[in-house]
Formats: sequence, C-alpha cells, structure tokens
Amino acid sequence: MELLLALYLGHLVGDFALQPGWLVTAKRNGWRGLAAHVTIIGLCTVIIVIAQIQYLWGVVILSMAAHLVIEMVTIRLRSRITALSGISVLAIDQGLHVLSLVGIVWIAENLLPPVELVPFGLPQLTAWHLLSLCALAVVTLMGAIIVHEVGNAFGPTSCRREILPFDSWRVAGMIERGAALVLVVAANPAWLAVPFLPRIAYAFWREGDERACHMLAALTGLVICSLGWASIIVVIMANNL
Repeated sequence: MELLLALYLGHLVGDFALQPGWLVTAKRNGWRGLAAHVTIIGLCTVIIVIAQIQYLWGVVILSMAAHLVIEMVTIRLRSRITALSGISVLAIDQGLHVLSLVGIVWIAENLLPPVELVPFGLPQLTAWHLLSLCALAVVTLMGAIIVHEVGNAFGPTSCRREILPFDSWRVAGMIERGAALVLVVAANPAWLAVPFLPRIAYAFWREGDERACHMLAALTGLVICSLGWASIIVVIMANNL
C-alpha cells in the first residue's frame, strides 16, 4: 500500500502542481513538452522514494514509461474524438494512470524483495501520512482541474476556458477544498460545507453567469471533498482487511 501511495503522490504533484498551462500546451504540441512532463513525474517520484531508490529505480522508470504511453493515448483521444468532453478525457486519463500504478506495484511486489518504504527519507512518516497527502493533493490540485472541466461542460459559455490559469480564484478554490477535507477528517463531517460559504455568499451578490459559475464551483468542490473523505475511509478499511 505504501508504494502505491508513494507512486500516486508523485503522479499527483507532477501532473497537477508542476504542470502549468504552458506545459499542457507544449506536451500536446510536441515531444519536448511531453518529455519534460514525464521527466517531472519521475523526479517527483524519486524525491518520495529517495531512501529506497537503489531498489526502486526500475519501478520509477516503469511508472514514467506508463505515464508517457497514457499521455500519448489521451492526447490522441482529445485531438481525434472531438465529441469527448474535457471531463471525460480527464476521467479516462486519470483512471488509466491509477490502473497503471496498481499494475506496477503488483509487478514490484512479485518480482522485488520486500522493501520497507521510508517516504522522503523520513522514518516518522507512515502510510497514513502518505494517504493524507494523496487525499489533500486530489482535492486541492486535481480538484482544480475537475472544477475547471465541470465548468466547461456544464457552466455558462462566458465562464469556459481552454486552459485553466493559475489565478486568485484557483488558489481560493484550492484553499476551500483543502480546508473542507481537513475539517471533515480532523473535526466533524458536519463542517464540510463551511469553507465554501464565503464563495456561496459572494455568488449571491453577483448576477447571471458569474453567479452560476461560482455556485457550480462550490457544488463541485463539495462533491470532490465528499468523495475524497469517502476514499480515505475505503482505503483504511481495505488496508485493515
């Protein structure tokens, strides 16, 4: 479980935190951008498993190769099948990435000797910490892309954008979703909606398309955080079986 969480955390950071809009465009238009993106994924993963890299370098290379193939597939899907919405491509892309990491971990567990993972070389970090970091990255980093694609699919035309900019509203969304997940896990599920109240209040002061965009973003954020919380519970239960 620890290895899967470590690989997934490296994927999340490289795919969402360290993939600005210009790199998204570059990877869709040429091999240099694609190579840079995959290299970033690899470096993020190396940082997480650095203490055991002498045993896991093959796993890192394999995860990079799988990421490269999946990116090529989804880039082709996006360009060839125009009927697919951005949210559909995102779901396919992320689903394939997760499945590939599960497969890589299965191969590693069957071919490599048992390795006690020490995330970031810090013995005090446990599987729970990795799970928490993954969940936080999903709701904050991936969540920004999900909100963006949901807005493009279902929001007013005036709010739709091809590439998500790193602006103040994106940062605000990351903060509100992250705060919601922390409150749910550390305090009480009843606190889930609290971080979204300022945006909802702001939306009521706006009109037309702008109000609709903010309400849709708040609703999508609530759903993402609810699913993130449920995923934490499922993973903990599965790990305890």
